[in-house]
Amino acid sequence: MAVYKRTYKAYKGALTPAWSRFAVLSRYGLANLFSSRPFTAYTVLCFIPFLIGLVYIYIVNNPTAQAVLGLGANDLHTIVGNSWFLVFLSSESAMAFILAAWGGPGMITKDFANHSVQLYLSRPLSRAEYLLGKVSVLGILLSSVTWIPALLIFFVQAGLHGNGWFWKNISIAWAIVLGGLLWIAITSLISMAVAVWVKWRIAATGLMLAVFFLLPPLGFAVNAILRTNWGMLLNFGYLVSLVWAHLFHMDTMARHHGGYDLVPLWSAWAMLLGVCAFCVWLLDQKLRAREVERS
Repeated sequence: MAVYKRTYKAYKGALTPAWSRFAVLSRYGLANLFSSRPFTAYTVLCFIPFLIGLVYIYIVNNPTAQAVLGLGANDLHTIVGNSWFLVFLSSESAMAFILAAWGGPGMITKDFANHSVQLYLSRPLSRAEYLLGKVSVLGILLSSVTWIPALLIFFVQAGLHGNGWFWKNISIAWAIVLGGLLWIAITSLISMAVAVWVKWRIAATGLMLAVFFLLPPLGFAVNAILRTNWGMLLNFGYLVSLVWAHLFHMDTMARHHGGYDLVPLWSAWAMLLGVCAFCVWLLDQKLRAREVERS
């Protein structure tokens, strides 16, 4: 049919609710990430610790399985508690960091490099909704391989062990959720902040790695020169470990072995939350000049 014979009418379908419009960016962002086969393969690889943890929990709580495998009480660390879940969350978060460094910058650098951000903001989408849509991609992805698997293992352990184990160790569940969300906030916001200023995915990934791996040696140099411990505030990995040790009630043991009381706990929280706030400010400043006002 010729174009001039077509009759064009206004769209009469269902409208997307205003509160969920950011989810459109999330959906397409996730689809874009998983269009890469290496990225998809590595994401699947991140679930291996979860499967190993499930098998371990089952064997620990099943004497029959232990007898079949020929394992004795001395062959297994049968106390599944704070330290076990702390180690599990740490291992999953280390693998998730690669996901954030790999996929995070690429979601936003193209929008700024190709000057397409103004196309987003010229539609009924605010700066906050744009950022929420982009950050939620990493939030969903990293949550699925960090605190959510750890929480599932917590429930499995509670169900298999019984005897009120759930209520006796409910603080572990809160530590898993809060600790995981803190790590996701730090990695996601830093990856986004460096991406909007560099505008090149490879350079943004390199800069993010530099923030986490080059700043700690600088902090050690500050400690050596000024004879202080405040240089540890530049080591974000250490600060997160310090907060996690407190959340999992492992700070007393860590302090006994040394290395976790170099700076006060309040300073670790202040630094981490300050970095998150600074990253949000950087993102807001970069987006401010590109917003198109709507009537």
